[in-house]
Amino acid sequence: MGGQGRSLGSQVLVFAAAAIYLGWGVWNVPLASGYTDPVRQVRPQDEALYSSISIGMAERSEWLTPRFLGRLAFVKPIGAFLPTAIAVRLFGDSLWSLRLFAVLCGAAVLTLLFRWQGPAAMLLLAANPLFFLLARRNMTDVPVLCAVLLTVYLWRKSEKGAGAALAWGILTKSVAGAVPALFLFRRWWRIIAVAALLVAPWHLYQLAENREWYWNEHILDEHLQWGVHTPENAAAEPHAVFYGTRAWAWDPLLTAMAPLAFGYCCYRKRYTEAAWLAASVLVLFAFGYRNATYLLPIFAATAAAAGERVHVALAGGVIGLRLLTGAISHAPAEAVSPAAALAAYTPELRSRQGLMIDGVADEFVATTMHLPRVQYLLPGDARTLAATNIDFPRREIIANASAYRGAPEPKETVLLLRDAQDLQTLLDRSECDFLLPAHRLRELNTQGRRTLPERNGWVIVLKRDG
Repeated sequence: MGGQGRSLGSQVLVFAAAAIYLGWGVWNVPLASGYTDPVRQVRPQDEALYSSISIGMAERSEWLTPRFLGRLAFVKPIGAFLPTAIAVRLFGDSLWSLRLFAVLCGAAVLTLLFRWQGPAAMLLLAANPLFFLLARRNMTDVPVLCAVLLTVYLWRKSEKGAGAALAWGILTKSVAGAVPALFLFRRWWRIIAVAALLVAPWHLYQLAENREWYWNEHILDEHLQWGVHTPENAAAEPHAVFYGTRAWAWDPLLTAMAPLAFGYCCYRKRYTEAAWLAASVLVLFAFGYRNATYLLPIFAATAAAAGERVHVALAGGVIGLRLLTGAISHAPAEAVSPAAALAAYTPELRSRQGLMIDGVADEFVATTMHLPRVQYLLPGDARTLAATNIDFPRREIIANASAYRGAPEPKETVLLLRDAQDLQTLLDRSECDFLLPAHRLRELNTQGRRTLPERNGWVIVLKRDG
């Protein structure tokens, strides 16, 4: 397609319209709200995680090293956090600034599709509910999709540009950003060389500065244990069943079009689009961990492959119908269940020792609230934890609640509760505040502590008087 007949002015207008379409009202959407898995109703917990890391980077001016709850956090490369950290530094800490980069990347994706494959392809993806949701959340999925699409588009046009785009994708989401290197072979070694030169400095820096943690968490855990090997998945379905049900739930139209679009591209010798779609499916099944958000590249590749054969009026009708029926909505999604209780936890009520939270029902939202400290109380015992290459119990980052000593952060970030007595022991020993499910109060003695009114099934128990 090549963008023939699509002027620079029209592309600027598309970008502006797409940014308004995707970004309108993001300042009212609660953090980590909505469901990235419509079948199991899984919330986008990663949004709060990435936001907490980005806010911390901006506050500390520690631009190269991500931290979460005081500890190093190499869950993703620096590109997952740095653009948002810069936005927070420039525009302040707000829902708008946290999501600005994702919205702009989403607008860029739609503009690239418009330039490369035409308006129908752009509208098909804009009508996809998963794309719409992820473009309005501070997560890595849409930025890495933008990097991949830009790499594919530039591959035969600019070696340096394609290499830079490939590097951006890798620095945002590691292997997921390297997908174009699996199927675009023309002049591949020069492009990969450019990407390697841009990717290497951050990795070498972390190897020099934080060798053990970087190697164990970023390489061994994130890439090998959670990537090559099949980790424990919350969903028990086989890959085909898991992704088939989620794809149909998100977008039955693009799901049905995917095999037809692949066959059409092969027939018309549009091998770039066909290869992108095939590689996206193969990578999905090669990766051990199952996550519904991993369907996004398949939807995007299908839109690119099918856009040539879909009339723009039909694609526009799809997006209009989904807006009218609420399948796509700019209205705020339901917040996490403890959000109302956290909203009532105003600065003048907060303990200088911080807040202990029973479970992770807040989806890590509390870590973005500038509290003195946040600690999570989870059921279990340190001896029964899943194996990782970082020994969190030995470092006392995870500890049994019965052995609580009030150690400084990042120690005792997670405290494991074997029974109700462990929680009572913490209430007796600690000067922290507590965020608890309301039903917990029936089995606890909170004498000497003030309890805020119950909100949405959650209560905050304040530190002892005096």
